[in-house]
Amino acid sequence: MRLGVDVGGTKIECALVSEDGRIIRSIRKHTDASKGKDVVLKNICSMIKKLDQKEILFVGLSIAGVIANNGLMVSSPNLKCLEGVNLVEELENLVGKKVLCENDANCFVLAEQKIGAARGYKNVVGLIIGTGIGGGIIINRELYKGKTNSAGEFGRMIIHSNEEFEELCAGPGIVHRYLLTGGTIRNPDPEKIFSSEELKARQVVEDTYKFLRIGISNIIVSLNPEIIVIGGGVSNLPIYARINRDIERNLPKSFLKSAKVVKNHLGDSSGVIGAAFLDK
Repeated sequence: MRLGVDVGGTKIECALVSEDGRIIRSIRKHTDASKGKDVVLKNICSMIKKLDQKEILFVGLSIAGVIANNGLMVSSPNLKCLEGVNLVEELENLVGKKVLCENDANCFVLAEQKIGAARGYKNVVGLIIGTGIGGGIIINRELYKGKTNSAGEFGRMIIHSNEEFEELCAGPGIVHRYLLTGGTIRNPDPEKIFSSEELKARQVVEDTYKFLRIGISNIIVSLNPEIIVIGGGVSNLPIYARINRDIERNLPKSFLKSAKVVKNHLGDSSGVIGAAFLDK
C-alpha cells in the first residue's frame, strides 16, 4: 500500500493506492490557502494521519510549483503562502515519516507512464492544458527536471506574435480570444466554443488548432517523445484526431510517426497516484 497527496489551490486529495495503481480509499478537503501556511500544512497533515498505516514507508506529495531537490517550494502560482517553505522538512516533522515532494505536472506524467495512457513507453511528455499550461518529461523512464527543476514549462513557449502557448491555448486564453471577437455565446467556455456553429467561434477553434499544432510540434522536434499525454480541462475536448493529423502533415519527415497525442486515462486521479509512486 502507498500513500499519495495532491495539493491544489482549492482542494487537497489524499489517497491510499495499491501497488498496481488502484485507489483503495481517498479523502478530500479544502486547501484553505487564504488562511496561510500553517493552516495548509495542518490540513495536509490531518489527512495523512487519517489514512496512514504502519506498513507505509513514505508519503508522496504532488503540488503545483517549482520545488528544489531539498523540498523547498521556490514558487507556486496558486499557493503563494507556501513559497519559501521547505515542505519536506515541515511535513516530515509533523507526520514522522519520509516525505517525497514533486511538481504536479511531473506526478501527472509519472502516473500516466506507470499505469495510464503511456504505460510501457520509455519517452513520454505529459502536457496539462487547463487554466494554464504545464508539463512533465520522462526520458528513458526517468523524470527529467532540468538544472533548476523547472523543465516542462511549455506554457511559456512563444507561439505567435510574442504570445505564449498558455495565453493562446489554455482554457482562459481560448475564452479571451473568443470574447475579443465579439461573439454571442453566453458565459462562454472552451466546450461551448468548440461545439458552436457560430462563425466567430469556428474561427477561434481553427486558430486554437493552429496554435496547438505549433506548440506540440515544437515539443516533438525538441524532445522526440514516443507519446504525448494531454491532461487538464482542454483534454476533454474532441481534439485528438485533428491534432494528430495536423501535426503529421507539418512535421519534418524524420519525425513522422515519432509521437502520437492521446487523452489521459487517469483524469483527476493522476496527481495523487503519481505522488504515491515517487519512489519508483
